[in-house]
Amino acid sequence: PPAWTPADGFRLMEGFCSRLVNLELKHALLKALSHGKGVFKAFRQVLSAYPQEELQYREYKNAVLRRYIESWMDDMRESLGLARLGLEPEEYEELVEEEFTVEHGTFDDIPFDFGRLVDEAQADSLEWLPPAAALLEKTEIMEFLDTRRATGFIYYIAEAGDIPIAAAAGAIVQIEGRSIGIVRFIGVSKDFRDLGLESRLLARINRRCKDLGASQTMVRCLFVKPAFAELMAAQGNRVLGSQFLLE
Repeated sequence: PPAWTPADGFRLMEGFCSRLVNLELKHALLKALSHGKGVFKAFRQVLSAYPQEELQYREYKNAVLRRYIESWMDDMRESLGLARLGLEPEEYEELVEEEFTVEHGTFDDIPFDFGRLVDEAQADSLEWLPPAAALLEKTEIMEFLDTRRATGFIYYIAEAGDIPIAAAAGAIVQIEGRSIGIVRFIGVSKDFRDLGLESRLLARINRRCKDLGASQTMVRCLFVKPAFAELMAAQGNRVLGSQFLLE
């Protein structure tokens, strides 16, 4: 039979969390996954209070396990010199593709104070930036976006009427007849980190920039945790250059 380890089960639960729309439940499940012991029991206990999502989890788990077994069977066929059968399409694609709703707008029509988001990101960045560097980054972000207010863009995730839990902003810059998308700000509230919201926003921005003729899109923001660069590289993106803090 195919091998299945606790680590595989943990990744399965993380995958389900990343697709949840219910932010309250998503946050509670991720907290359960952060427990040192009894992770699986804690996860099930939290989920048991949400019957609809509990059913979705069972369906999602069955789908993942089915694909896992099909992939293992294909590997076995290949080892015997037989052709791979390939995976069947998901019967409930809409379920596993549930995501946060991403809104977008300009700096003149967004229903919240963008400066407040930058202030919060600056404060959070003190975990990895010295105060002077964080203040300089905030100043340069605001200057960049203020000078491009008419052509800039902002993508964000928020409940109706609330301050966004995640946002990314930038503009398309023209240079010597060429255009490139620049994401100069990206921030996610502490309570919603590690949910992949940055990637969700950047994917939308990248599509937008390409649609508008930009050859590439570059992220330039020190308010992003250093580990995020490793994640982006693992997803096939190029990490450009380096910045060093000399001791």
